[in-house]
Amino acid sequence: MSDPAKPAATTPPPTTPTTPPPTTPPPTTPPVEARSAALADMEDGLRFGHIMAMEARLDVADVSARVLALTEELAGRGLVNLRKLSERMDRLRDEERKRDQDRAMVHIAPHTDKYAPREMPSIDCAALIPICHGRCCRLSFPLSFQDLDERVVQWDYRRPYHIRQRPQDGYCVHSQPETRGCTVYAQRPTICRTYDCRRDKRIWLDFEQRIPAPEEPQPLVQLKIPSPGDPPR
Repeated sequence: MSDPAKPAATTPPPTTPTTPPPTTPPPTTPPVEARSAALADMEDGLRFGHIMAMEARLDVADVSARVLALTEELAGRGLVNLRKLSERMDRLRDEERKRDQDRAMVHIAPHTDKYAPREMPSIDCAALIPICHGRCCRLSFPLSFQDLDERVVQWDYRRPYHIRQRPQDGYCVHSQPETRGCTVYAQRPTICRTYDCRRDKRIWLDFEQRIPAPEEPQPLVQLKIPSPGDPPR
C-alpha cells in the first residue's frame, strides 16, 4: 500500500527530437549571366583562332604567287617544260582537292550590311513553300561577321562559319519543321534576303510551271555568296 503523504511519481512527457534547419546546397550550375559570359568568351576565342587560320591561308596564297612567278621566270629562260609542268600540276591539284575534303576550312561571307536597303527578288515564298517545301533552307553557306556579332543566327562548330543545319533532315536549325517558317527572320543573313531560287536547278526544274527539282534525302550543296561586282544570276 502506498504512502498517502508521498506524492505519486509522474512520467515526464515525451520530448520531440530537434531537427537541424536544412542547409541550402551549393548551386550546381553557374548563374545565367556567368554562363552567357563564358559562352561569349568561348565564341570570341574560336573566332580569334579562325581569323588566325584565315591569315595563315593568306600567307600560303602569297607563297603560292611567289612560286608561280618563279616558275614563269624559269620557263621564260627555257629551264622548265611547261607542258610537263601543267600535267604534273593537274595531278597534284586533284590530290590536294581530295585532301581538302577532310581538312577544317574557315569560310566567312563578304562584308555587307544586311539591313541596308536593297532590291529584293519578287518571290512569294509563303505561296511556294507547300510546293518546294522551303528546300532553299537546306543549302549551305557561310555567315558574315555581322551575323556572328549579333549572336542570333547559329553556325556549325564543325564547319566554321557555315549556317548550322539539323542532321535529321538537313534543314537550317532556324527553319520550323511544321511550317518551314524562319524563326530568325528579322536577323536572317544577307544571302537569305537576296537569294533568287527561280533559276536554281537544285530548287526548280521549271519555276514558271511550278515544277520542283527532285528532292534529295540529304543534300550536300553549297550556296555561293556573291561578291561585290559579281553579275546577277
